Amino acid sequence: MPAKKDYYDILGVSKNASDEEIKAAYKKLIKDWHPDRHTGDRKKEAEQKFKEIQEAYEVLSDPQKRAMYDKFGYVGEGGYTYEPSGSGGFGFEDIFRDFLNDDIFKIFFGEHRTSTSQRTTGGRRRVKRGEDINLEVVITEADVFTGKDVNIEYDRYEVCEHCHGEGVEPGSKWVTCSKCHGTGVVREERRTPFGVFVNQYTCDVCGGSGSVPGETCKTCRGTGRVRKRVSTVVNIPAGIENDTILKIPRKGNAGVGGGEYGDLYVHVKIRKTSDYKREGDDIILNVQVDYITAILGGFTYVLLPNNERVEVEIPAGTQPNERIIIKGKGIPNVRTGKRGNLIVEVGVSIPKRVSPKERKLLEELARERGIKI
Repeated sequence: MPAKKDYYDILGVSKNASDEEIKAAYKKLIKDWHPDRHTGDRKKEAEQKFKEIQEAYEVLSDPQKRAMYDKFGYVGEGGYTYEPSGSGGFGFEDIFRDFLNDDIFKIFFGEHRTSTSQRTTGGRRRVKRGEDINLEVVITEADVFTGKDVNIEYDRYEVCEHCHGEGVEPGSKWVTCSKCHGTGVVREERRTPFGVFVNQYTCDVCGGSGSVPGETCKTCRGTGRVRKRVSTVVNIPAGIENDTILKIPRKGNAGVGGGEYGDLYVHVKIRKTSDYKREGDDIILNVQVDYITAILGGFTYVLLPNNERVEVEIPAGTQPNERIIIKGKGIPNVRTGKRGNLIVEVGVSIPKRVSPKERKLLEELARERGIKI
């Protein structure tokens, strides 16, 4: 049986943590421990830590798996397993444990305690869909204007080519489990001073499927899948917004027992390098102009995040914080490709000091306008 892991400790949350707290802790940790952010010996440590975080989140984010983990401390790949601590006999510690775990009246009257689990019937293997995988991709602001194809590499489970996902050596087959005799459950009876106590639980040999490999596949060790490093190209469309999640069907982990592949979820982050604001498909930029330009009118230019230079006409008499709209120079719409607008917010720059010549001209202008200085 694999060594038990404290998934709550791995994610740094309490056992009473809510789904939102678990998700928030997971998102932070996969970002901190992503292997691409580490080098040298630290990279190997990050790869191991990254896998543990993924494994912990896979269990704690699933209500059924979390409940099984909280109860038994372990969730297996091929199904949930439970090993009873008793060996068939009984002692005072068995009696006390039964008092703690069962209703006292059930013990006195010999009623059954049954641990529930999902299993298949007829000795067939359990079919389980593969787990989803979450990855993060960082793009630049320029990529938002053009879109980008990103090649990403990651680890996932794929169908074992040696046994074609069957979990048994070629030429062998699945046979009835000798411990549960094909039922998927084990029934144990214990005699206590209070009567016969019957305990029924999911078979820990076949995982509740009722069958085991005649000869286990040497490549995948009976799981029907193997861990591999794979790559895939993800199309990041132009106009995408920060924190968008793209779903790539069937690019997650392979299923168990012929189950379908899970999905790949790509979390897109945009690296911020400029001061522009975004409102839908529109871009808002601030530009400072000289007060003379604001009074008389003129031209200036702005540089968009994709290095596109756009000329801006400043009408005569432009007021501070006035907006100038230039159509078709914003961000492409993610569905139509049509670009939004560029909105220029004008700031008027007034100098604190002017040259003697400029001051003389301004004083003359003030007298002409009847302004007392």
